[in-house]
Amino acid sequence: MRILGIELRRTAALVLGALTVLVVVGMLQWGPSMKNSAAWSRQWSTMAEWVRFMLMIAWPLVLGGGALQGLRDRRSGVEELFGSTPRPRAQRVGWTLGALAAALVAAYAVVLAVGAAQVVSATDYFHLRWLPVAVVGVVALVAAAALGMGLARLVPSLLTPPLLAVGGMALMTLGLGPTGEDTLRWTLLLPSLPMPVTVYASVPGPVSAVQLLWFTGVALTGFLLVASRRRWAGLLPVLVAGAVAAPLMPASATARDEVAAELVCAEQLCLTRAHEHERAALAGPAREALRLLAKLPSPPTSVREVAAAVRGNPERGPESTEAVWVSLDDFTYFRREPPTPEQLTAYLVAGAGTRTCYSDRIPREVGREVAARTVMTAWLTGRVEPLPSFRLWLGEEIDALTERAWAHLRTLPEPVQAARVQSAREVQAACAGDALGVLTGGAA
Repeated sequence: MRILGIELRRTAALVLGALTVLVVVGMLQWGPSMKNSAAWSRQWSTMAEWVRFMLMIAWPLVLGGGALQGLRDRRSGVEELFGSTPRPRAQRVGWTLGALAAALVAAYAVVLAVGAAQVVSATDYFHLRWLPVAVVGVVALVAAAALGMGLARLVPSLLTPPLLAVGGMALMTLGLGPTGEDTLRWTLLLPSLPMPVTVYASVPGPVSAVQLLWFTGVALTGFLLVASRRRWAGLLPVLVAGAVAAPLMPASATARDEVAAELVCAEQLCLTRAHEHERAALAGPAREALRLLAKLPSPPTSVREVAAAVRGNPERGPESTEAVWVSLDDFTYFRREPPTPEQLTAYLVAGAGTRTCYSDRIPREVGREVAARTVMTAWLTGRVEPLPSFRLWLGEEIDALTERAWAHLRTLPEPVQAARVQSAREVQAACAGDALGVLTGGAA
């Protein structure tokens, strides 16, 4: 342990560990990872996945730092002296790699601790499936340091560390493409994971197992390149690991988390298990929304969360009119400043308790849909309040359509108004037809 302490002080291990913490935590705290329900500070799975995603920056940094450490003997002019001693090289460099590994493991643990301190108060949904994802990340970082040292011994040039860092960063960008069945399997052998977009997906155990095998092989190769006299023989572990891992790697890095998506119902409010912690904030607005919607001839009887695989899924299918379906991400519920109960109620009542049919694919008649949703909401609340959607460039068109439809609807007898709004709600829930035309009988 005394030797390990000396290596920690004399090597770049502590500096590299500190840089890893600063870079990863800094990017996570002030980057896109804080924007919605998939934020790294809200769920255990997404926390581990966001940290792995940030390895696209940390891994090249550690790779270059390891290479810089690998040049220490040559830069100090003692390479030939140490090479002439009878002490095994593996024993000597093992302490150096051990110091780097200890610093990087501690750095990764600090990052996870920062995330866990936020997650523990943000959700009641706890599980241990995030641990394998974190373990693979630790091994990947250690492998980067070992590989950097090994490659620096093969190419002992001052240009090696920066070139490795830049090359590693370029390699990481290959994993930023689309995920799913069309993903190239070999990109899943990168240390970083795709950016988390939903809490209802997690990294399956087989993916973590294969990645762990792969990065163990990379780490062994790096160690052998540094420690072995037969340098090129050190490539054997990574070749074997790659030959075994590549065919076993699943087509996708993530799979649907059915446990997180399971609905838990209480007092007419059904939330997914991942978001059950939000019940206290949503219960009051849900009751108020159902009270307003009771004005309909066939009102919904519950508020139910949609376990959307991806925020803004353009392929929303028909939804039952027996419930108010809500995706918490759709109205940026998860943000730094939580919405007020009034804002929550307004969102639930919008469109007579229906969700929008547009998303990533915005239809040409989107103005008519927004106008119809505005009129349906006004009929329930008794006041016309513009919805925020598309007002920047379609505001005048939406306002004109809304004014004509609202004026026409109010001229009808009350039972007819209720029937029109109910029919428009059914059209909107099914995403089939023109809800504005139903409200006006074709008059607008």
